Amino acid sequence: MNNNLSYFPPINPKKASTKQDEKWDESIALFNNRQYELVLPTLLDYIDSNLRTKRKGKTYEIAHGSVVLFISQTETELIIKCPFLTIEDSKKVPLMRRLAELRMYPLNLANLTLEGDRVFFTFSCPIQLCEPYKIYGVLREICLYADSFDDELIEKFGAAHLQEPAVSPFPDNLKEQAYGNCQAILSEGLERFNYYMEKRQANNAWYTLSITFKKLEFYSEPQGYFRTLIEKAVDGIQDRRMQFQTRLQTGKSSLEVLKNHPKEKFLSDLYQVETFVPHKYSGKKENIRENWEDSYYEAKEQISNRQFEDACNLMQSCFYSLFYYNLVNESTSKPITDALAQASQMEWNLAAPILMNGMESIMEDSLFGQEFGMDLSKIMGAQMQESMAAIQQMMANFKTY
Repeated sequence: MNNNLSYFPPINPKKASTKQDEKWDESIALFNNRQYELVLPTLLDYIDSNLRTKRKGKTYEIAHGSVVLFISQTETELIIKCPFLTIEDSKKVPLMRRLAELRMYPLNLANLTLEGDRVFFTFSCPIQLCEPYKIYGVLREICLYADSFDDELIEKFGAAHLQEPAVSPFPDNLKEQAYGNCQAILSEGLERFNYYMEKRQANNAWYTLSITFKKLEFYSEPQGYFRTLIEKAVDGIQDRRMQFQTRLQTGKSSLEVLKNHPKEKFLSDLYQVETFVPHKYSGKKENIRENWEDSYYEAKEQISNRQFEDACNLMQSCFYSLFYYNLVNESTSKPITDALAQASQMEWNLAAPILMNGMESIMEDSLFGQEFGMDLSKIMGAQMQESMAAIQQMMANFKTY
């Protein structure tokens, strides 16, 4: 335990954001100028300029994972409909109960509706209420939860996809290598977690859980139910409604569940798939700096006090959290991944300065020019909530599916 954690380069190059920030500002201006019919096309350009090719007549048909979103705009109304699952051969009573729960939480803007044995995500509103924050929130919500819950509902209740996703599988030899490396990541995580718990170093035990779960996602980017298990594990260790010690034990159980996940199911979840609105945010340096500020100075103090192991765990938790929640361009990611690779399995006192150099590449880099566009890391923050409150009041007399 005298050496730093192992580093595994991802099996697939990390994606950068396709967003055009200037289009976000343009969509806001169009809405404020009451050019409502132009808001949606501009918002789609903001997400990805190639989405213009997805338009058929008056309807955009945009694939995201195993679903397709149908987005129609008339002179008076915006209508979004997304076929989700069929429940024809499912355990209908518990499944319907679960769907009812999802309508209450976490869905906030979109709805789940049932037509025969088919479940849909739906949303509509008058075109003059197509405020960009709200519409982006609807699209992201549908994409996020269609991805997050389809595999759970299929695994637990026997629901089925309405259509098979168009996937690009990885080569078999790469999948076999990924399985072996993921097992190594989990074994290392369990060993170090148990070590820290024996030493009563609860903070390092928590950092080990955070690093291990997010390193799995960073390395293999799994889809399907395995990704759902990782997401639930991350949510569990961060759930402040539970006592800290309970979260630690829940995290250990999650590590064991992931380690014992059937190999064939893991391999079946390794593929690439077309996405519409990514579940990850766009990592801007100004936001990264803000998120890392306290940890940065804490790590510097730990290094100055020769607490190299604590500093390494803290910084690596920051690094893997960055990649877990954000799409990061190469100029930002390369100094960090280089530091992780160089510090892999080095003695703590040698690894800590290397990792600090990676963190300093972000924290001490000067900004040239002004970053603009929507700050996605704050989309559910005060600005959006204030906007939503006003809009929901305006919508009180209109139908919303």
